[in-house]
Amino acid sequence: MKDTALHKIELIKSDSLREIATYLLDSGIQITFFGQAWSNESADWIYFDSKLDLKGLRKKYKLDDNIIIHENLDPKSGTERGFIDKSTGEGLMGKLD
Repeated sequence: MKDTALHKIELIKSDSLREIATYLLDSGIQITFFGQAWSNESADWIYFDSKLDLKGLRKKYKLDDNIIIHENLDPKSGTERGFIDKSTGEGLMGKLD
């Protein structure tokens, strides 16, 4: 299973998101979804089974301005909080709470 998760992370084009995803996986946090998360979004998104410390991750990885915070509060479509890389359209999400 972990080899499959690592393979998914290797498919992420964003260096910053790939680095964070590797850290999260190495910390024992499981991937819950990988792929096209929205019908109008062609980039892959990776979801983790944990609430993410966005401020801590931004500081630890010295994220550029192209990495923005995304938050979806709509329980019908699935709540989430994480990062989007504006240059690739990829997302790295965690649980809202």
